[in-house]
Amino acid sequence: MPHPPFSTYAVSLSFDAPFSGVVASLAENLARVTENQTLIEKHAPVHLTLGMFHVPSEKLSDLQAAFEDFAASVERGLTLDFGDIDSFQQKVIFLSVKTVSDSFEKLKAMNARLHEIFLSQFEPGANRNYLPETFFPHVALAVKLTKAQFEKGMSWAHPPTSGGRAIRRSAFRLHSSALDGRSRTPDGAAPIPCAELPQTKIIAVSLAKCNPYEELARHSLTDTLSPMQRHNNMAHIRSTGGSLETSLRSQLFKFGFRFRKNDKRLVGKPDIVFPHYKAVIFVNGCFWHAHGWEPSRSPIISSHAHDAKAAYEHGWKSEESLIQSALLDESVLYSLKCEKFRMPTTNPEFWHAKFTRNRARDLRDIETLLAEGWRVGVVWECSITGRGRREKIRSIAEKISLWLEEEYSVLFREF
Repeated sequence: MPHPPFSTYAVSLSFDAPFSGVVASLAENLARVTENQTLIEKHAPVHLTLGMFHVPSEKLSDLQAAFEDFAASVERGLTLDFGDIDSFQQKVIFLSVKTVSDSFEKLKAMNARLHEIFLSQFEPGANRNYLPETFFPHVALAVKLTKAQFEKGMSWAHPPTSGGRAIRRSAFRLHSSALDGRSRTPDGAAPIPCAELPQTKIIAVSLAKCNPYEELARHSLTDTLSPMQRHNNMAHIRSTGGSLETSLRSQLFKFGFRFRKNDKRLVGKPDIVFPHYKAVIFVNGCFWHAHGWEPSRSPIISSHAHDAKAAYEHGWKSEESLIQSALLDESVLYSLKCEKFRMPTTNPEFWHAKFTRNRARDLRDIETLLAEGWRVGVVWECSITGRGRREKIRSIAEKISLWLEEEYSVLFREF
């Protein structure tokens, strides 16, 4: 069967361990009572979904960049109060956030912010209940229930009192079997002692692929991560989508070019290396390489530019090439305008330092390659994505081929 043109991705919030353990036990017990394992089989951690989106594979890097922008804006230390077990259309049983709380309004605002960022680029998921106008913050406990399964689940969640009256939902209580993690099935058992659901803190915001669940990125909202752990989390975001590089390489191969991929023997591990032409190509993602960003401070001018020029004075006949290759400062390397890059709105000092370091590294890698006798090209993500992607990739591949074949082409070129 052909693959669908898109995959579904979700942005969600995670909670502290005590609360997550309670909710996981409750969900397991509901699965036994209802004999419906749908939620358990997803193997997803306890979470509160903020939004779901359909995203084609070629826009994965756009999705990841948008997620980083959103995650950086999420408030740290937000505490949630859950008050009740409730349901959607007799098919879903869930925990609801108390509506008369600041956290409820903050979650609604968070959902609106997420969709403000994402809906400009991606289609909403099939479940429209996550759109801002219909969003109701909740944590799912059982899903895709039949009518009989739903009635069993709600009867267990709200057992009658000894007087025959149902427990009020506004005074939601958990069975002690859910709290202590015991595996016994409570279905049909007499009412047992109850305990209030504990408060919880949001500890992370995550981006995951749905069905099956696969976490792609996780942004911690605590300060407990070590530098290495934070580095590993950020490393989940690739600088470009792999499909873009693959498509560009495929087109160049059709044009008759042969190359190496991600050659670790060269500084910066260029994405495409043409040994015959002594040329390399970097395919740069616009977010991590801050394409189009104009920092307030002075541009980075590397002292290596003059060394790069000197290294070519005896090997190249075009003085114009030498002059252009010596201008590897921000005004050249980031000269193409880009609408894809957006500076995160929170923690600006961190991002300013991060993007400044990234730029300095890019310049250093390019200048080192120039000094070693390589021509260097940079293909920006924005030039090969969006509408007419296939035609754009072919056009860029044609420009690269002309650049490679020119006897005295410029030493550095952006595409």
